Amino acid sequence: MSKTLAAVLVLATFSFTLPASAETTVHSSMAGNAICGEYLKARAERRTNSFELWLSGYLTGLATYDKRVNRPEKMTAALGNTGTLLLDSYCKIHPLATFQEAAREMARTVCYGDARRKN
Repeated sequence: MSKTLAAVLVLATFSFTLPASAETTVHSSMAGNAICGEYLKARAERRTNSFELWLSGYLTGLATYDKRVNRPEKMTAALGNTGTLLLDSYCKIHPLATFQEAAREMARTVCYGDARRKN
C-alpha cells in the first residue's frame, strides 16, 4: 500500500511541476504585458518570437487605425533594426515598464517622428 501511495505522490508532484524553460516563456498574446526586463532577457537568449509577433500585431492595428503610419518604410523601420534598437534602449532605461509602453514609445519615434518635426 505504501508503494502505491508513494507512486501517486510522485506522479502528482511531476504533473504540477513546470519545466524550467516554461517558467520564462512569454506567450505572444501576453507579450505586451511583460516587463521590459523579460524582453531584454528574451533578447539575450535569442527567444523573442512572442515579442515580435505581438509587436507585429500592435503595429498592424496602429496602421489600420492611423493611415499616416500605414507606410512600408515606417513598418520596415519599426519591425527592423531601428525599432529593435529603440526598444532595447527604452527597456534598458525602464526595465520595469511594460513591453507595450516600450512599443508605444518606439512607434511614436519611428512612425510620428517626421510628422512632429514638420509641425
